[in-house]
Amino acid sequence: MIDFVQHVKNTCKTFDVKCELRNTKYLKLDARNKCAGYFDESVPVLACAMNRPDSLEILVHEFAHFTQWADKCTAWTNAMDGEAYIKFNDMLEGKKVRNLKKYMGLCRDLELDNEIRSVSLIKKFKLPIDKKQYIKKANTYIYFYNWMVISKKWCTEKNSPYRNKRLMDVMPDHFDNDYTVLPKHIEQIFREEKI
Repeated sequence: MIDFVQHVKNTCKTFDVKCELRNTKYLKLDARNKCAGYFDESVPVLACAMNRPDSLEILVHEFAHFTQWADKCTAWTNAMDGEAYIKFNDMLEGKKVRNLKKYMGLCRDLELDNEIRSVSLIKKFKLPIDKKQYIKKANTYIYFYNWMVISKKWCTEKNSPYRNKRLMDVMPDHFDNDYTVLPKHIEQIFREEKI
């Protein structure tokens, strides 16, 4: 784990990206919103709350976003250079968004590429993270983007997809899935669990 954290710091330094690994449970985004980690290309900064049991998973995920940006991968440019995240934020603010499925699909594809990169990092650095469990969590998150096309809202902290036992129980532990469609049995769980 120490090797990975040092790799993150060194790589961020190479790209002139600020690396903030804070000894907190959450990071405040503004007066109302908080999160566990983020990568922001506009600053640029990679930040992670390290005083939590899942901090290593979050750091891997956010560093994978950094690698997408550094590599200028197609999923990153499609989602970030276009309007996808602008439209995503518009939806979260309650605005009507035309072609929402298209924009959410670009965001979903970005997260899929990210999660595949994350698992590669877990393997490469032999991190103490259960890969199958991580992939199941990742799949709940990726499918969540399809669910948001229907729900048009973000989850609550206490009812996030990867904390939901029913969702986790039905999630595949691999990435060979058709993510363009939200399977009906998964949609039903999202609906019944009010995620």
